[in-house]
Amino acid sequence: MFPSEIITIITKNTNEYARFMLSLNWTATVEEEIKAYLGIVIMMGLHPLPDVELYWSTDPFYHNPVISAVMTCKRFKKITENLHLSDRARELQRTQVGYDKLGKIRQVMDILNKSFKDNCIESQAQSIDESMIKFKGRSTMKQYMPKKPIKRGYKVWARCDSETGYLHQFNVYSSKCESNEDGDGGLGFKVVIELCRTVQADTLIAFDNFFTSLPLMEMLHRKKIYAVGTVRVNRKGLPTCLLPHKGDKRENKLKIGEFMLQYADPVSVIKWRDTKDVYICTTAYDPKKVVTIHRTQKDGQKAPMICPYAIEQYTRNMGGVDRLDHLRSSYSIGRKSTKKNWLRLFWYMLEVACINAYIMYSMTHKTSSSSHKEFRLRLARSLINNFSTRIRDHVIFKNKRGGQYGVADEVRMRNVGHHMPYNAATRKRCRFCSTKKEVKRSKIICKVCKVTLCATPCFENFHK
Repeated sequence: MFPSEIITIITKNTNEYARFMLSLNWTATVEEEIKAYLGIVIMMGLHPLPDVELYWSTDPFYHNPVISAVMTCKRFKKITENLHLSDRARELQRTQVGYDKLGKIRQVMDILNKSFKDNCIESQAQSIDESMIKFKGRSTMKQYMPKKPIKRGYKVWARCDSETGYLHQFNVYSSKCESNEDGDGGLGFKVVIELCRTVQADTLIAFDNFFTSLPLMEMLHRKKIYAVGTVRVNRKGLPTCLLPHKGDKRENKLKIGEFMLQYADPVSVIKWRDTKDVYICTTAYDPKKVVTIHRTQKDGQKAPMICPYAIEQYTRNMGGVDRLDHLRSSYSIGRKSTKKNWLRLFWYMLEVACINAYIMYSMTHKTSSSSHKEFRLRLARSLINNFSTRIRDHVIFKNKRGGQYGVADEVRMRNVGHHMPYNAATRKRCRFCSTKKEVKRSKIICKVCKVTLCATPCFENFHK
């Protein structure tokens, strides 16, 4: 999740911002409370309600006892009101030279990018694409993308693992490209070069026709990075023999499954006929190599078709950012509870940090059956870590998949010395040893887990 450095920065800058704004009834926060606050935000994504106050509602239909037991609604809103990521004393005004539109999140974004890079071994196949953060408020950075599922919002350039969707690096589009190095090749050229500065040699990068150009392919090849991407027919430098010409029917001379190619070291340009002409550039594959794919016909049957290997590999490796967006959409964190525009960007960073943590957990615990939803719940509980500004009774969690005893592992194994027995009024089934064939009953109940157990040896074995 978030490195401890980010939690420290948020805690320090939130307290300083509250003092600067003379926030009424503000009590200085601590790192444990900020972690608990983030855990609550993650839980709200798992259990969405139309209004944040409903989590503290007295109506049992809306009331969430786990969230309301950590802090009051008033305290939650007060932290959201004063939440701040940057040093207030060093922030520049819009009229000052060097003003950065992303200044409020820049430090946290840089730390997070470095953490993503250091905590995962980069794969040999990655993709670069744009991702959208839903936002309909007023902002000079807001973009309109009519062909995207999220049409209005912030645009994020992302480099992800092609197979898992792990986010290696991201950058928010702020209406200009921060880097002007490596020549003037247009926005797509500069975005790819910026995202690939830390990419290891012999890595494959896939991207779509917004980014692809011949100068970009040549630049990446000089850096020993292989690339494949669809290309627009109006890009400069494409071989004229492959391009359609007005006034004749030369663009229709290819039949379905046929292709043409032109090679000029190190770039190959391929034109392949599917339902329409597809153009692709590559420095990674033999342009003459082909594979057989199957296309579904109008009658529902699948017919074999010849396809260039480069196009088949492009289709396979291009979906990394889409996988990340799919995981983001499952349990969205973003809320409309504040007027701070940059907070939507912070929720995005929290989301991708959770997703990257889940992907890393899945890779290192391949035998675990924990789902994305269950992992987020466990992550939120570990962030809260029994923190509370109230005195509360512990809530028992029933884990349908992994919980053999109906108690979450983080509850069952934490502070074992506090798990003391006491006598109940009636005898109940032992949660550890009782079965359908042989029912064993006991009056001993664990003070923390709230389950009935035999005094020996079940009470000791249950907590091992």
